[in-house]
Amino acid sequence: MNRLKTTRIAISALFISSTFAFVVPTQAQPMMGEMGMHHDGLQMRERMAKHWEQRQAELKTKLHLTAAQESAWDVFVQNTKIPAKALAQPLNREDLAKLSTPERMDKLAAAHETNLAAMQSHMKQRSDATRTFYNQLSVEQQKVFDAETLPEQSHWKGKRN
Repeated sequence: MNRLKTTRIAISALFISSTFAFVVPTQAQPMMGEMGMHHDGLQMRERMAKHWEQRQAELKTKLHLTAAQESAWDVFVQNTKIPAKALAQPLNREDLAKLSTPERMDKLAAAHETNLAAMQSHMKQRSDATRTFYNQLSVEQQKVFDAETLPEQSHWKGKRN
């Protein structure tokens, strides 16, 4: 039940963020950039990937993996990596402007379904890889993994450190 709620929240966030991208006027982007709120997607992905790699290195150290577990770790890391490109593909605003409102709604709905399917596929891949790796760990290692992969409480409450 908890995973279902998490999945619904993630899907809702994806839908809201993709919808918001079409609502924000293009004139607001320079102002947002001046205020430091506009982020370059590539830079953001690079920072996220670097942070993820650091967290994986810390987790590996804390797990004290055996030589027999190294190959399972490598498969786990490979299958849980942050994708090289964004899962959600943006739509061309000029193309959308040429469509009627019903056509635009259909185009947005189709894009949402495509993006949702890509996100669900990625989440399943990560989940399967995590379960497979987790089953390779000893009980003590599983406890460490559980503690280290638990989301920070401050993120769930909307607070920032």
